[in-house]
Amino acid sequence: MTESRNHAQEFERVYREYYSRLYYFAYDFVEDTEQSKDIVSEVFETIWNNWEQMDMQRIGSYLFVSVKNKCINHLRRNRHTDSYEDFLNTIADEDPQYWTEMDEMLREVMRVIDTLPPKTRRVFEECYFNNHTYKEAAEIIGITPSGIKKHIVTGLAALRDHFRIKKKDKNTKFSTLLTFLGVLFI
Repeated sequence: MTESRNHAQEFERVYREYYSRLYYFAYDFVEDTEQSKDIVSEVFETIWNNWEQMDMQRIGSYLFVSVKNKCINHLRRNRHTDSYEDFLNTIADEDPQYWTEMDEMLREVMRVIDTLPPKTRRVFEECYFNNHTYKEAAEIIGITPSGIKKHIVTGLAALRDHFRIKKKDKNTKFSTLLTFLGVLFI
């Protein structure tokens, strides 16, 4: 009983840590909200069913590669040729180590976001992880849309400072990652 409880708790931790990032990763390629959710859910179902064989040291890489592969399959099946070709061109240029590095950088971004003041962190979560507009986030949090924008600017500045990125510099892996998250150039 304890072992299955530990399994469930660890799975829940992994799910909470990765779900949003995987969703946005999938959405970036398939450009469909429901399909992105389905893809990520299928990957989590697979790891649940194969939990004992999972290497927890590489779970992030496994998740991202699995979502990537499911996106490829989805695009193949649905013949979204432009999106599919763009996606394949993107991943073809990257070696396998790229996905591990991106996962490590994403963890670092999340650590920086976790150090933001509580309200700024909440604004980031509502706008970037829950995909709410500034107006929607303002209603949820109870501040004005201009207050939301101020918190976003504060959070973006913290990320740029941490990674020593100039606002116009789009040529670093960190810039690529932050752009992927949708938080660098707004």
